[in-house]
Amino acid sequence: MELIVSLIMVPCVAALLMLVVRADKARDVLCVAFAAVIALLSIAFAVQYLGAGSLYFDLPMKYSHFLAVVNIVIDITVGLYIVCYSVKYRRVLPLVLAIGQILTTLWFEYNIQREVQFESQMHVDSLSIIMVLILGIVGTGICVYALGYMKDFQAHHPEQKDRRPWFFALMFAFLSAMYNVVLSDNLCWIYTAWEVTTLCSFLLIGFTKTEEAINNAFRQIVMNMLGGLAFQAAILWLGLQGESRLFSVFLKTAANAAVADPAAAGVFVLPVALLAFAGMTKAAQMPFHTWLLGAMVAPTPTSALLHSSTMVKAGCFLLIKLSPLFLVFPVASAMVVLIGGLTFCLASFMAISQSNAKRVLAYSTIANLGLIVACAGVGTPEAVWAAIFLVIFHAVAKSLLFLCVGTAEHHIGSRDIEDMDGLFERMPRLARFMMLGIMAMFVAPFGMLVSKWATLASFASSGEVLLLVLLAFGSAATFMFWGKWLGKLAGIAAHEQNVELSVHTSEWFALALMAVLTAGACICMPTLSNLLVQPFLVVTYGALGANISVDNMYIMSIIALAVVVMLFGTLGMSKSKKKKTVPVYMAGITVNSDERLFRGSLGSEVKATSRNWYMNEFFGEKMLDKPATIVTAVIMIVGLVASFAGSQVGVENFVGASLAMYMPFATMNEGLLQTLLGIVLFAIAGPVVGCLLAGLDRKITARMQGRVGPPLLQPYYDVRKLIEKDDVSVNTVEGTYITFALVLTVVGGGVFVAGGNFLMCVFLITLSALFFIVAAYSSRSPYSEVGADRETLQVMAYEPTVLFVAVCMFLALGTFDVAGVANIGLPMIVVCIPAFLALMFVLTIKLRKSPFDLSYSHHAHQELVKGVTTEMSGRTLAKVEVMHWCETTLFLGWVAMFFIWDNPVSIVLAVVVAALAFFLEIFIDNNFARVKWQKCLKWAWIVALVCGLVNTAWLVFALIA
Repeated sequence: MELIVSLIMVPCVAALLMLVVRADKARDVLCVAFAAVIALLSIAFAVQYLGAGSLYFDLPMKYSHFLAVVNIVIDITVGLYIVCYSVKYRRVLPLVLAIGQILTTLWFEYNIQREVQFESQMHVDSLSIIMVLILGIVGTGICVYALGYMKDFQAHHPEQKDRRPWFFALMFAFLSAMYNVVLSDNLCWIYTAWEVTTLCSFLLIGFTKTEEAINNAFRQIVMNMLGGLAFQAAILWLGLQGESRLFSVFLKTAANAAVADPAAAGVFVLPVALLAFAGMTKAAQMPFHTWLLGAMVAPTPTSALLHSSTMVKAGCFLLIKLSPLFLVFPVASAMVVLIGGLTFCLASFMAISQSNAKRVLAYSTIANLGLIVACAGVGTPEAVWAAIFLVIFHAVAKSLLFLCVGTAEHHIGSRDIEDMDGLFERMPRLARFMMLGIMAMFVAPFGMLVSKWATLASFASSGEVLLLVLLAFGSAATFMFWGKWLGKLAGIAAHEQNVELSVHTSEWFALALMAVLTAGACICMPTLSNLLVQPFLVVTYGALGANISVDNMYIMSIIALAVVVMLFGTLGMSKSKKKKTVPVYMAGITVNSDERLFRGSLGSEVKATSRNWYMNEFFGEKMLDKPATIVTAVIMIVGLVASFAGSQVGVENFVGASLAMYMPFATMNEGLLQTLLGIVLFAIAGPVVGCLLAGLDRKITARMQGRVGPPLLQPYYDVRKLIEKDDVSVNTVEGTYITFALVLTVVGGGVFVAGGNFLMCVFLITLSALFFIVAAYSSRSPYSEVGADRETLQVMAYEPTVLFVAVCMFLALGTFDVAGVANIGLPMIVVCIPAFLALMFVLTIKLRKSPFDLSYSHHAHQELVKGVTTEMSGRTLAKVEVMHWCETTLFLGWVAMFFIWDNPVSIVLAVVVAALAFFLEIFIDNNFARVKWQKCLKWAWIVALVCGLVNTAWLVFALIA
């Protein structure tokens, strides 16, 4: 109990001292000391209660009245603070809301709560331990980062009064309030701390006191006060019904009533919906997402602490705690699931159109919070397992990115992504940290993508067809906006002066801490699952919730370690003297490759530029924001109104199972040894088969064009000649990226051949494509960048289809494992024809055939410059060709998979069908002209949506029936 009290009180003491200390050195010492103490207390708390299950602590009864008075005093003080600011700035709506909260608090206290003993119970479980560690390590790390950042901030804004004591006091006060939220079991105490976090956010957003900051601060306070009023209404409702205000008792009573006596459970329908509404406003879900976008005007530590790693996680924490109730209260579940899913998908789309790095981070934060909310709304152990991991990985990775953007902004003078071109040379350590944070957000083997894997699996197992659609297309969008930002950072051809020397030590400490936490959490994912996440699920549900096998998590951990070593241990290393560095290709006489100047055909100097395009005509805010706000607002209103109606009439339609189906997972052939054998086999057979297919492709194409064609082994001869050429490159990292892309392709192929998890295979191939793209971006060549942009778009185009194939595979087989196709009595094609047709459509993209060979063509007559591989030659280009051989073999294996069942003869049929598919692609390649990228994206998504939705919905319906 002493640890719990210390975690709440030490930040309070720190806040008070920070408020009075004005000397920089004294502030630095105090901040670092208190951060260290809070972090150590958090770690000690985790060590003491790890594995202890669900524990409850009561403060001595003699303090009960005092704590009740403190609680109401804080409530009233927060309300009065908002009233004063509203009067000062003449804001009517927040004034009305604040007065309403104050009056409700007083009425509740003196008419209901006065006759009830104030229950000062605290609750500790694995979820609260996770949150305590996030607050104690990530939160205090951000406070330390703020020391250096705010010195630069004040230096850049000399016209403003130095209000840093106020800033640091608010940061520590916020930490204290958050500890209260996650450790208190009394809903009244949780509500009070909830409102304190809202007030701290309001004051920090308006910290600069500019007109924009004040407007955005009031937007935040209004939206979060609406959630606060809903929270308050839930407590009031429970009080009027004579129910306990202990959160744990509320959860158990509501769940038991819903199962044992649905008619009596009607009393809980409304408070569940109200608390869910409060959680969604705090988690910045649509239509309340604009408060978090506006919060980006605040200093970067505010964005990192409040609006990325902690405050918004309070909403997620509440929803995850409510998740068991969503299984038996379908109206609240539907509201949460729809809002979360739509927020994830639409916010991901709108992030594509952003060039401001902080707005990209804001939209991606909103999107990932939406995914967490959707998982909580589903409520199954598997979905909650994914939600908790999303909370963990988002907290560390997004904090790292916010801090990186803040430091970059102070040293390059901009937060625009386009201005980060060449950051790898100008701020090499910072660029690596930022690249790690970006990779951790959207690609396997890092935790966010693995958590999305678990999310996809949990949605499939519970028959959430709409969520599967939203997840598939939203995930594709994330690849686009993260990929192009990563590409901007990867360019290393510039030779700008290194400006890292002026970065403060406190900033480097915090950045290194977040990087270690990000990498460590990904590498140690199996351990986190066993020690922290699974115990919460066992206590809450009485069952384990992981839908990813331990072996698969270990494989991902090994690959994550390899990526981190590659990123920090090999990139930028000086190459051997045999490697020549050459200028990039400019389609003219190069004058200055670093400045991209060349002399054109008329003798004048021309600067070649390539800027990322943001697809505003497809995904712009003006197009999507208003419809998204209207639709989600309607869903929220309908959900709350329906819940109120249910609480009045008590009909059984408002209480009962919220899932149409619940399908268990089966795993097979996922061991490390089988995967290793599969990798070895594919590493030998994949290139051989791919080389022969490439030669056959050339011969058939030649015959179609009336030529004899080259020998069957001509691709092998070409690669051998490339290996023998001079080893040249435009930079020092291009070859490392390509080598890693080739290795990942082989590993992905090995997973498939070994009968392993198909989703893992898909994600590894996507990671391989990312490194191929980054290799092209790293050259800073205009032609390579155009090719990389198009390659990124093509991944975005086909990603939904391959995810739908995986989902349909699971619904048909009961497993994501490829080995499952050999255990069924009929081939998968019988029930997955639409998914197969969609795969055949995107196979044209995957095999780089016309009309969709937008980024890299094998045909010289189609383009003079070979797009994504323009700057690659010699051994690097040879690796690319071998990688394409392996990809061809693997993708045709995906086609063959649909025609295999438990009869050995089916293997012959599968090979024949794969061969026919290969010949069909050659025919298409030679008879269709290249299309524009708009048609590629539109057609691929339409086919994915129609085929994926039809096939998924039909399979779910068949399973339910």
